Amino acid sequence: MSTAKNAGTVLGSAGAGAAAGASVGGPWGAVIGGGVGLLAGVFQAWSNTEDERKRQRIIEDAAKQLNMSQQNLEQMFRQYYAENNAVGTQQDVEQYQDLVHNYDPNEFVYDFDEFNYDKDVNDFYAPNKQAIIDKVSDQLQHTAAGAGIGRGTGAANQIATGVAEKNESLYKDALNAYNQDRQFAYQIWNSNIQNQQNRLNQLKNVRDTQISMYGNLANDFQEWNQNKIQQQMDLEQNKANQNLQLTLATI
Repeated sequence: MSTAKNAGTVLGSAGAGAAAGASVGGPWGAVIGGGVGLLAGVFQAWSNTEDERKRQRIIEDAAKQLNMSQQNLEQMFRQYYAENNAVGTQQDVEQYQDLVHNYDPNEFVYDFDEFNYDKDVNDFYAPNKQAIIDKVSDQLQHTAAGAGIGRGTGAANQIATGVAEKNESLYKDALNAYNQDRQFAYQIWNSNIQNQQNRLNQLKNVRDTQISMYGNLANDFQEWNQNKIQQQMDLEQNKANQNLQLTLATI
């Protein structure tokens, strides 16, 4: 629906009230009966576009339904916005609407990859593992020979036990190194996630602050419009009442 049609719809719904207020006189008198919502709707449609042709169509449509001259209505519009003392502006309203429309909370959630660790215990054995095992075996063999055990079953059992114990010790050392390295890698991975998410949280705070700021400005502008329309209507109505009282006093 076009801007002009929007204005026409707003005006059409309150045309009877507008005609009732025409007795006040002047540009404002024609719209007092229509209420704040009527005039705010037309003003909003007029201010939402900078296209003079669209503005002209809005004024033409509004003037017909309010039984006003286009010149008076356009003069009222331009005077109204020339005296805009609101902190917010129509641009703030549009910016706020755009920020809210395009807000996606998923933008501020870090999409991280799963933790991946491609090492195992074997990567952490001492580089000279086999040399250590051989040395233990030789030492046990030498000890057995010195004790007169020789190369019999007893010596073989001692050597096998000693080698197994050394293997277990080396495995424990490798497992401990593996666990420490994996934990360290996990901490780096997790820290990166936290850092990235903290950065996104900061960006989200900035965006939320921006939305809140423009929301306040937009609200200020809209409240200012409503209040000024109401104040102007009250002023014109009071003038009409005073004129009526003066007229009656002279009768």
